[in-house]
Amino acid sequence: MKTHMPLASALLLGGVAFAAACPDSLDWDAAPSIGRGMKYIHLTLDEPRQMENFLVRVDLRTPGLRVTGSGRAPNWGEPMQDYTNSVILIDVRRQRTREFLHEHRTHGTNMVLALNTSPWGPWCPPFTHKHGRFASLTVSDGQRVSRSERRNGMLVIYTNNVAVITNQLDDARIPSVAIAHPGHGAGIIMKGGMPLAPRNPKSKAWRGLAPRTAFGISADGRWLYGVVVDGRQPGYSLGADMYDLVRILKAAGAADAINMDGGGSATLVWWDEQKKSPVVPNHHLFWSYRPVAMNLGFYFTGK
Repeated sequence: MKTHMPLASALLLGGVAFAAACPDSLDWDAAPSIGRGMKYIHLTLDEPRQMENFLVRVDLRTPGLRVTGSGRAPNWGEPMQDYTNSVILIDVRRQRTREFLHEHRTHGTNMVLALNTSPWGPWCPPFTHKHGRFASLTVSDGQRVSRSERRNGMLVIYTNNVAVITNQLDDARIPSVAIAHPGHGAGIIMKGGMPLAPRNPKSKAWRGLAPRTAFGISADGRWLYGVVVDGRQPGYSLGADMYDLVRILKAAGAADAINMDGGGSATLVWWDEQKKSPVVPNHHLFWSYRPVAMNLGFYFTGK
C-alpha cells in the first residue's frame, strides 16, 4: 500500500520514496541494488502533479563495467523500403529496450541495465518503420551510427567510462567513445546544478508534460543517473516537464543533465539475476512499449 508523507519525512520503503513533493535529496544508501555499482529508486510524487519516477544510479568506477549502444543496422546506408515519401537511408534497426537487453544477453554479453536514449526519424504514420535515422551525430562503440555532422547536446561516455554532457565532440576522439547519444527537445537542461531554462518561460520544449527519459552526471563524474517518468495516464502518472526533470535529477545528485526521447519510447529495464529475466518497472498506457532507434546498455566483462 502506498503511503504519502510530508516532504520532511519522505522515506525509502523497499526502494520506493513516497513524498508530497520532490525531496531535496534522495537516499541512495538505503536504495536496493540491481547490479554491481547500480541502485534503483521508485519515486512517487503528488506535487506539482501525480508522477511515477523510476531512477537508477550507476557507479562508473565499478570494475569491469562497460557501456554500449545500438549499432549500425546490417543494411546501413540502404534506402528504407517501408518509407516512400522520399529517400531516407537507414542508420539503425528499431528495437524495444527490453529486447535490446535480452538480445545482448542471448549473444553472451552480461548486460544488466538498459534505457532508451536518442530520438530518430522518420516520425510519421503509421509509425511502424523497421529502421531509423538520426538528425545529429550519433556514436556507439567508437563507430558513427549516423551520417549527420550536426552536433547537438549529447551524452558522451568514453571507453574509460568518463562521462560528459556536451555540445561538442571532436572527430579525432570518436574511436575512444563508447556512446555519444544526442538529446531531444530542450536537450541539455542543467549545467553545474543550474537549469538552462529558455528565454521564454512558457516554452513548449520546457513546459510540455509527457513520459520522459533523462540522464544526469554528478559533479565529480563518478555517478551516472537515469530517470524514466511515466505519463499521460490520469489517476496514475501525468508526466513531467523539463523543470521537473531538473528537480528530480538534482535531488538524485546530478550537476549536469540532458533530456532524451520520451513518450512511448521511455523505458528502463534491468536483468533480474534470480528470476533470470528482464524487469521493466515503468509502464505506458496499454503496456505499449515503442521500438526505438537507440538504446544504451551497461554490461560487465570478466567475472
